[in-house]
Amino acid sequence: MIRYMRFTSLIAGPLLMAVSTFLWDGERYGVTAGVVIMIANTLWIYGLIGVWERIAEVKPLTGAVGLVLALVGCIGGVAFGLQAFFEGIFEVSGAESLAAAEAYPTASTIVLWLPGSMMPISLVALGIALAWSRLAPLWLGALLFASGAAFPLSRITRTESIAHLADAFILAAFAVLLVHYLRERTNAVRAPQPA
Repeated sequence: MIRYMRFTSLIAGPLLMAVSTFLWDGERYGVTAGVVIMIANTLWIYGLIGVWERIAEVKPLTGAVGLVLALVGCIGGVAFGLQAFFEGIFEVSGAESLAAAEAYPTASTIVLWLPGSMMPISLVALGIALAWSRLAPLWLGALLFASGAAFPLSRITRTESIAHLADAFILAAFAVLLVHYLRERTNAVRAPQPA
């Protein structure tokens, strides 16, 4: 059951992230998108833990470091979702919110900027780790790498077209990863057992 829940979260997380982009309120997330981002990251981490644990079986240090990156990255996603939620309910503009964050540079770095940057870094690291450990095809690792690189560009510039493209890359990469794992599982079940 845990395996199937992890498989489900590998699609649910990136799918909800992609949905959140359609819910932007102008050039910001707003209340609804902020809530969807929080749910997406909460679900996504469950599947990411499973992928990094699998990598750790082959490359222990890489898997351990990657797991920390993914956890911190998803916490950053939740933090940005909360920021969007509170901006929306208190009717604070993005510029006002950023100005307020500048008054608390250390706290803002710990709560927003450092964890937020870990999500795209963890996607790039996941692409490299999957290809290096040979747990996924090289082209899939490259797709994850590209999606991780496109993600911050779309969020920093708040360009919807780039955001949708980055979301599509991420969703496609995780859909392919899920299919890869399901095929692997099916082949393992069908393999003849030793006598």
